[in-house]
Amino acid sequence: MKKIKLIYNSGAGQSKFKYFLDTIIEKFMQNGFEVSVFRAGKKTNLYEYLKDSDEENIYAIVVAGGDGTINRVVNVIKKNNIQTPLAVIPAGTSNDFAKHIKMPSNFSECIDRILAGNIQKVDIGLANDKYFINVCSAGLFTNASQKADINLKNAIGKLSYFITAIDQFFKFKPFTVRIETENNEVLEEKINLFLIFNGSSAGGIDKFTDNSSIHDGLLDILIIKNCKFFKIPALIGKVFAGKHFDDENIIYMKEKWIKIIKIKGRCDDPDVDGDEGPCFPLEVKCIENGINMFL
Repeated sequence: MKKIKLIYNSGAGQSKFKYFLDTIIEKFMQNGFEVSVFRAGKKTNLYEYLKDSDEENIYAIVVAGGDGTINRVVNVIKKNNIQTPLAVIPAGTSNDFAKHIKMPSNFSECIDRILAGNIQKVDIGLANDKYFINVCSAGLFTNASQKADINLKNAIGKLSYFITAIDQFFKFKPFTVRIETENNEVLEEKINLFLIFNGSSAGGIDKFTDNSSIHDGLLDILIIKNCKFFKIPALIGKVFAGKHFDDENIIYMKEKWIKIIKIKGRCDDPDVDGDEGPCFPLEVKCIENGINMFL
């Protein structure tokens, strides 16, 4: 009998997935799969659960959760050279990477996609020693998912990110970075934030990038420069509309490798896929065809 390892985060996405768990297991079983289930939390040992996946001939490691849960699974897979393909069920708050690969929001349709068996190698990012599947970022608004109150997040979902971001807006001060790229470009800028995408969206906003792909071996990098306070709302409006690429306050590039050194000012350490990331200085590269995934 073919086997599935199903990992779910019971606290993700307003805690709704657990109510569908039995139905999902039943559907896999009706299609000839034996399912083992792992309830994931930040302190649970994913390595012990996943380490023998290749030897056990597992058909898929299925992750039901948000980007943070996927991130933790990806790091275990990559750091232990696990080749079993990864499948995603969007059960988190924003589900940014799942949207990028156009995974259905309907759980049953997700299983249909997994059963269809379309496995491809896709790119992932590596920020210092931490892998990411969707985005690495730092600066204004970028850690709203980490700082949002968990009770508020469970009650109102994505709206909690915007409430947290508004609170940050009035306290934030820009910081200065030195940026180096693979093409020997070097620039020094005072900035509000940067986002380095393997996917294409963050916080439920999907207009940040221009034709971002998980098959091109490149990262999409968006940097918002320091600008006058009153210009920021209009610039954010441009980002929401996807009309920001030629704005004078935007730096946009596609690179395989980038290094960002914080020179001056205060800024929280970078964030990866909505979770705590590595410290500055930050060296980020695209790992081409880095992981096997159901698409």
